[in-house]
Amino acid sequence: MKKTVKFLTALCGFFVFSLQASYHSFTEADITYGIFQAKPEEVRLHWRDSEGKNYRSLTNLKRALEKNYQVKMIMNGGIYSQNDVPAGLWIENGQELNPLNTKRGHGNFHIQPNGVFALVGKQPYILTTKAYQQKKWKPTFALQSGPMLVINGKINPQFRPTLESYHKRNAVCLNKQNELFFILTTSGKPNLYTFSQGLQKMGCYNALYLDGTISNWYIPNQFNSFHWHHFVGMISVTSLEKTE
Repeated sequence: MKKTVKFLTALCGFFVFSLQASYHSFTEADITYGIFQAKPEEVRLHWRDSEGKNYRSLTNLKRALEKNYQVKMIMNGGIYSQNDVPAGLWIENGQELNPLNTKRGHGNFHIQPNGVFALVGKQPYILTTKAYQQKKWKPTFALQSGPMLVINGKINPQFRPTLESYHKRNAVCLNKQNELFFILTTSGKPNLYTFSQGLQKMGCYNALYLDGTISNWYIPNQFNSFHWHHFVGMISVTSLEKTE
């Protein structure tokens, strides 16, 4: 009976979450997923400051944002290359800072299909890189990462349950109602299949992998203590009103 209740809760999970607070957690197969629901109009991407310097850490970005805004969440956003450049597309405030990457290669980013998280006006989208190419959009913000974890409700067929690669992981997800969620494993280390399966059971209809191992976030009163990590692109959720 306990398992049935747990499963039914998972199926309608995002509907429940959307009616309550921004942060919730969900446990499946000994993996705990932290889930943060965001309003698309409050989401922004950050790579470099006004002087062209990388923010590099959650702490640095938090300090910069707190001068003018109430910070609700900050998370690392997407895989990056060795020269501190996003591995693929990166758009901030309508300006393309790094182009779409359609090259083949090694590593999680290149597991096919990879994908794009884009904010076009107030509408969030998660779609494969190929599908994004066909849209000809001009997003306000966009990032490319990989692989896609859940595609139209189905787990990426490239993944296998027996894959021996267990890490902390984070992702961005849209449910069928096109509600936006950022997710980080807060306990346990899943492989990509188990991670995707958990997202699917929570209600993710489309989900994009962001990174693993070093992934982290800041959420006031939930995750206030975080160790320094070297990041490149980051995602913030802030109030639109300036703080006093």
